[in-house]
Amino acid sequence: MSKFIVNEVGYMYRTLAAAHTGCGESPDNTMASFVEGVRSGADIVEVDIVVARDGSAILMHDDTPELLLHSYEEWNQPHLRVLLNTAYEEHEIATLEQIFRAAEPLGINLNLDIKSAASIEPTIALIRKYRAQERSYITGYSESITETYPDIQVMLNTPVELTPEQLDNYERYAETACQEAKQRGYSGLNMKGTTCRPFMVEAAHHIGL
Repeated sequence: MSKFIVNEVGYMYRTLAAAHTGCGESPDNTMASFVEGVRSGADIVEVDIVVARDGSAILMHDDTPELLLHSYEEWNQPHLRVLLNTAYEEHEIATLEQIFRAAEPLGINLNLDIKSAASIEPTIALIRKYRAQERSYITGYSESITETYPDIQVMLNTPVELTPEQLDNYERYAETACQEAKQRGYSGLNMKGTTCRPFMVEAAHHIGL
C-alpha cells in the first residue's frame, strides 16, 4: 500500500509497511500481537474480525457457528474462551473497540480483515465512532460495502492465483482489475504478493488507487 507524501521536490509515493497479525511471537489476534505489530515500526497493523452472539466485533480468524452461542462477555470467561483457542489460557479475547482505543493516540493505520457478513456493520460503526475513515482499510469479506458505505476505504480482493491467460496478458489483466476497482468505488487492491508486478502498481497509482 502507498500514500502521497510531500517533500522538497513535490509529491511522491511512500510504501507503507504492514504487520500481519501473528507475524511475531505473540498469539494471533490478541492485544499482545497488536502491540507487537505497533512496536515493529509498521505503518499498518492487520487484524481479523468476527462477531459474537451480541454483535460485538472481536479479533479472531475463523468465523464459526459456535461464536453465536455466547456473547463476548460470556466467551471471555476463562473456562469458555479456552474452548476456542488454547492461547486464551493466557490472553483475553480482544475486541475491535479495544484495538481502536489503542490505535487512536498512536495514529496507527488498521487493515481490518472482515471474516463474515455479520461483521461488516459492527466494524463500520466503530470506524465511524473513532473517526478512523482515513486510517482504516477493509479487506476480506467486503461485498456491497462500497455501495452502502461510500466513506469507508475498501480494498478489492483479487485472485490468489492467476490463470495462464492472465499471466500471459498481465498488462491487460492489471488494467482491467484497476478499472473494476475504480468503477466499483474501491480504494485499492488486496493482492497476494506473487501476483503483484510493477505494472500493476503503476496502473493502480495512475488511476488513483
